[in-house]
Amino acid sequence: MATITNNILVDGISGKFGKQLVFRTLRGKTFVSPAARKPSKKKESEAQRNTRVNFREATEWARRILRDPEKKAYYKQRAKALKLPNAYTAVITDYMRKPKVVKLQNRDTITYSIHKPGFTIKQVQVMANEATAAIPQKVAISQHKDTWFVNYNPEDETASLLTLIIIDNALQKIKFVDVLI
Repeated sequence: MATITNNILVDGISGKFGKQLVFRTLRGKTFVSPAARKPSKKKESEAQRNTRVNFREATEWARRILRDPEKKAYYKQRAKALKLPNAYTAVITDYMRKPKVVKLQNRDTITYSIHKPGFTIKQVQVMANEATAAIPQKVAISQHKDTWFVNYNPEDETASLLTLIIIDNALQKIKFVDVLI
């Protein structure tokens, strides 16, 4: 990368020149570098493709969300609390961050603690799997601040296979399937 100083022709210029040069101005200095090349689609792995698609969806969602002044204010507050540069970054972080599920087992109670660090979860649901006919009646869902709790008090020895469905601010449904409680 070349640095250009005291040249009146390129002073303060920024952007692409043709398809080969990129001009950037940083702290009063103008830098010239070769233009970045797009990565070959043939060489990217399945994981890279999935990450790119996920990030593209996150950016589209961020643009939609930030049009609403109320939601933008929420994400500005979250950005400040999480020491992120701006609301846009907070929205992307919310979209990409997955909730944490912790299983706690006491003598006769099993509790799943569900939270998303730095952000809120809209809703938690418990559903029965195909293998089980219905949700056991001893399942209780509660919320305290930003943490949700799913409590179960098994009376008999038979265990049920259930699915926890977590819905976050991005309205993404995250499923924890075959939770044995």
